[in-house]
Order: sequence, then C-alpha cells, then structure tokens
Amino acid sequence: MFSRSRAFLLSAALTATFGGVAHADTLSQPVQKMLGELKLDAKILDGIDEELKIPKEWLEGAKKEAPVIVFDTVRPKEWDQIYAVFSARYPDVKIDHSEVNTSTRRYVLPLTAFKQGRYIADVITGLSGNAALFRQVNALEDLSVLPNYVHMPEYARTPDNITVATRIQYWCMSYNTELVKKTELPKTWEELVDSKRFANKKLMVGNRPNDWVLYLWDMNGDDWGKAYVKKLFENLRPQLRKESLSAMVKLTALGEGDAAVPQAMARVAALQRSGSPIGYHCPEPVPFVLTESGLMKNSPRINGARIFMNWLISREGQIAQFWATKSVPARAELQGAEFLEYPEAITGKQLVKLSMDSGSTATKVGEYWDKMWQSSGGTGKSSHDDE
Repeated sequence: MFSRSRAFLLSAALTATFGGVAHADTLSQPVQKMLGELKLDAKILDGIDEELKIPKEWLEGAKKEAPVIVFDTVRPKEWDQIYAVFSARYPDVKIDHSEVNTSTRRYVLPLTAFKQGRYIADVITGLSGNAALFRQVNALEDLSVLPNYVHMPEYARTPDNITVATRIQYWCMSYNTELVKKTELPKTWEELVDSKRFANKKLMVGNRPNDWVLYLWDMNGDDWGKAYVKKLFENLRPQLRKESLSAMVKLTALGEGDAAVPQAMARVAALQRSGSPIGYHCPEPVPFVLTESGLMKNSPRINGARIFMNWLISREGQIAQFWATKSVPARAELQGAEFLEYPEAITGKQLVKLSMDSGSTATKVGEYWDKMWQSSGGTGKSSHDDE
C-alpha cells in the first residue's frame, strides 16, 4: 500500500501521464462538493478531461438508447451521490439503477435472460467470483475497448478482459479494544486457529466463508483448506452467529465476543468513529477481495453501458464511489492513506486474491464449511450474499 508521500508523488505524476489540468474552478459542482467533503486537493483530478475522452459515436449512440440498467449492491442514497457526479459530466446518458443484494439474482437472472436472448441488465458489479459462468457462454463484452481500461492495474483485470475490478474490500477481523490487547492479535490466519487465545466462544464467526476462507483455501489447496476449517471449528469452538456481518460489528463492540470474522474495514471504522471500543486487524495473508464488474455482450444499450463503465474506472468515478460508499478504489494511484480506513492493517503485508479457477474451489469450500458448521451446532447453509 502507499504512504501519503508516495500517494502525493503518484498524484503529481498523473499530470505528466494524462496531460492537461482540470482546476477546481472548471470541475463540476458535484465534483467540487465531493472533493471538499473528502478534503482532497483538486490536483488529484488534474487531466481528468483528457482521461475521460471517449469516441463521439458512443455519445451519439447513448442519446438514442433507453436508460442503462445497472445491477450492483450500492444503496439508493449512495447511488444518488455517485450518479450526481456522473450526470454532471454525461447529462445525456440516463441510468436505471437497482440495488441487488442477493448474488444469485445479481448474476444468475441476467445470465439466464442472456441465454434466452433477453437483457435485464447491462452493467453488473459484484459478480461474486462467477465470471466463469459468463465466460462459458461468451456473455460479457471485451473491456479493452474502454479508454480507461489501460489505466487499471494488472490485478484489477482478467487475462481475457471480460471483467474489471471496480472496488477493493479487505475481509479481516474486528476486535474489542477493551478485551483484546494488540499484542494478542494473530499475525497469521494459521496462528488464529492454532492459538487458544480466541478459543471457547471468544471468537464470533459469520456464515460467510467465501469472504475469507475461500481466499486462503484457493491459495493453499484442498488439503490445507479442509485442515484449516476443521481446526477453526474444533480447536476454537467459536460462536456461530446468524446475524448479518454489520450486526456482528456492533456485537463485537458490545463485548458479545472478543473478536469476529469476517469483518469489513469500512463498517468497523464507522463504529469506531462513534466512540465504540472496536478495532480492525488483518492476519496474513490478507484477503484482497476484488469486486468484479462486467458489461453484457451486445446489449441494446451498449453505448451508454460503455460510457458508464469507462467513467466508473476513471479517477473521477473511483473517487465518487469512495465518497458514497467508502469502498477502496481499485486504481493503484488511489490507495494511499486518504482512501484506507486502516492503512496499518494491510501496509507491508502479503495480499492474496482469487485465481481464475476459484469457482470450483468455492463449491468445495461451501460443501465442507456447511458440513462443519452444521455438525458444530450451526443452522442453515453458508451465504454468499452481500449486505
């Protein structure tokens, strides 16, 4: 991750890279409001007009198309902030946005419709590691046609260019700062299950293995993964919580457990800012969770869809998304301390992201996790839904 000084150097380098200067007095009113609330220097968007140049035929085509249909997990109030910035730049491109929190609805329904020759969505963010299903039937557009795609880091792209990461999440652990000393926090995920510090109901576990166990399993293989999950349940005998992960953050602060997994950085930070005794910690390797996004192939609204996706992966779009949702941008130059709630939790640590074969691994994780969860007294099956 980047320090503030390095982030400043990268910001300065962008001017030379993209050319041109977009001063605060030429930025739209929503952008100026956004930068002001985030306390960001307008120089961070130097050259943004040049960066967002697109083919004229896209704009002309979008004017004739129906509104672009976007499926993602962004809440309506958050979307309004993002859309305000987008609309100020592209007033002729209209979007119908839907908050679709169930991953099955977000990708299975559009994929089923595509196979039938119908389009119920044009842009999907949050493919939940299921790009392979779209790849099998050639359902996603080649994103290399987007001018901004070239500015995305290698980790944010797939080799066949059918998805791009639009945001980053780190799923780690929360802990009660009145019950846990920093010196007691596990340095690695293996240390968490091998040590007895969080045994005997001191650790709360949510039924969401795909947010963290999947990454460790995918990295280390099936034998390691099964052994790890077995130790988690048998060595620690954790609390098996039915609540949402958001509720688990609050339960941690209340001392219902000493710590909880998996937990999202932004939600922990929000509660900490309110004065609650809660902290955030990432054992290594850190699950580097990329929100995969794609465009439905040959969509009847493809011009508007391309314009929106190209904007979303621009610096302006990435900052707008952070402003609204506090999601870490996927752009490498936007991962300084300004965009991370707990930079110390991940700085200098090994990151692990999913391989292209993680789909089959996810099935194995779900089956084995459900078996251990239920045999340990838990009910239901693991959830892959977003909150």
